[in-house]
Amino acid sequence: MDTLTVERYRRQFPITKNHIYLDHAGVAPASLRVKTAIDAFLAESAEGAAFHYPRWTQRIAEVRKLCAQLVNAGEDEIAFIKSTSHGLSLVAEGMDWQSGDNVLFCERDFPSNIFPWINLKSKGVDARAIPSRGGLIQIEDIERLMDARTRLIAVSSVQYSNGFRMDLKRLGALCRKTGVLLCVDAIQSLGIIPMDVRDFNIGFLAADAHKWLLGPEGIGIFFCRRDLVQSLRPPLVGWKSVQSEFEFDHPVLRLKNDAQRFEEGSQNVIGIFGLGAALDLILEVGIPNIEERVLDLGDQIIEKAKNRGLTILTPLHREERGGNITIAGKIDPAAARDALREQGIMVNVRGGGLRLSPHFYNTQRISTHCFRTLTASLRSDQPIELFRIEKDKHSYGLSS
Repeated sequence: MDTLTVERYRRQFPITKNHIYLDHAGVAPASLRVKTAIDAFLAESAEGAAFHYPRWTQRIAEVRKLCAQLVNAGEDEIAFIKSTSHGLSLVAEGMDWQSGDNVLFCERDFPSNIFPWINLKSKGVDARAIPSRGGLIQIEDIERLMDARTRLIAVSSVQYSNGFRMDLKRLGALCRKTGVLLCVDAIQSLGIIPMDVRDFNIGFLAADAHKWLLGPEGIGIFFCRRDLVQSLRPPLVGWKSVQSEFEFDHPVLRLKNDAQRFEEGSQNVIGIFGLGAALDLILEVGIPNIEERVLDLGDQIIEKAKNRGLTILTPLHREERGGNITIAGKIDPAAARDALREQGIMVNVRGGGLRLSPHFYNTQRISTHCFRTLTASLRSDQPIELFRIEKDKHSYGLSS
């Protein structure tokens, strides 16, 4: 992506006037396009309200189509959700589990992709933790944990703590071979890494809009593969779950035949409009272009961290990482984060290190400014271990 293109899109992000923003793996800033879309909806709501519903309904359908395009799905396979946790819980609570079944999840994953699975213990489901080896997840470890009662594997496309990118194509092939369902938390990759639910044999996918998609909080995307819709029982049912949703005086419980059965009530229209504007921007720039740009910026951060003798907790190879770069070594991550934030540089602490997560509109100057400030916080402590979480199952907060 050339400099002129970056500068043109950079003007869409007012936050760049006063800050260096490197926490897109946390909560991303909104673009002017998102702000304009939300402002326009609020104006219409204030001035005309339901008179605008026909056009609002049309726009909702357009945004659903954009979501489908983003992951190579059908429009009938997309539902709007309020969060990634919401989407993953739809799967966990909607499957027809039998006592003795098991589900695999990653032991170092974000809690949103841990708690829904260990919560199935009350149904007699064995939730098995896939080990993390130096921050990496090995397909071989997944294979060793699988048996004839394995129903589903739940993974994140990219690990939130260190940016490790899962080989979804290889994992999807394993699931296809064994008949096991694959559920993906895609919040740490959707928007910067191409996603193809068909090629990767994904059964379910969930992702919120407020990270790499550069959208608002409180709105997300849920994908349910067409052949799985009928077998996934909606744990929440409301007036929009059914086929005759506007027959208020003659209610009949016949669930919709597509993913919209999981949209049980009134939609988050303002969030959908914001998501639509974010997707317009992301798809206009192009996911492959964004991926290359973000990985280039990551390479630069890694190089500067190495030059200062810091430890890189993120995989060095581009094909093994997303947009998160986590560093440790002779720094106090929390102190470094606070020092950077005082200088208007937004970063975060995850996985025992300092996490930097740039997006395509950031410039190559970011690492220079960031590490100039970071150097001042260096001290001569021993390197910080990547993880300090107990491996005992009780560390997940599940009593036996």
